[in-house]
Amino acid sequence: MDKIDRITNVIDRISIWSGKAIAWLIFPMFLVLFYEVMVRKLWQPTMWANDIATMCYGAHFFLAGAYTLYLQKHIRTDFFSKNWSLKTQVRMDIAQYLFLFLPGMVMFTWLSWDFAAESWDLKEALMTTWRPPAYWYKTVIPLSSALILIQGISEVLKCFKTLRTGIDYRYQEAPAELV
Repeated sequence: MDKIDRITNVIDRISIWSGKAIAWLIFPMFLVLFYEVMVRKLWQPTMWANDIATMCYGAHFFLAGAYTLYLQKHIRTDFFSKNWSLKTQVRMDIAQYLFLFLPGMVMFTWLSWDFAAESWDLKEALMTTWRPPAYWYKTVIPLSSALILIQGISEVLKCFKTLRTGIDYRYQEAPAELV
């Protein structure tokens, strides 16, 4: 169990750190969009602001995926299982992770590495008027899918530990007051 704890703690810390670090991309996106609105009203629109904002938001959305999985906020079938016993819920999670999620993420990660590598080889540019480099942006896809994949492995390990001990080791949101 100590080995599982060490592995899941490291993976969870990576997911938490990456999610909280990438959340700061909202600020450059906001600043670029604010600048664009001001310049558009006072002078003329820029060619680059929409591309920068789109890339910031896309990276923000993709790279926060592992943190979202850690927080148990991805689309789940828990509306079926919320009234089931803990062991039944965990068995269902294990089956879904092992037969659906992990194989899909392995395939997505593998294919997206080739996608990004090809973009780097071609020194690809986005098909917009500004034409910024696309390869940096496309590298976000395999990086984020790899982060989500390893977080999925952490979730499976926590499910197995829960089956063994009867204690739920998955992230539990603190109860909040309904307003």
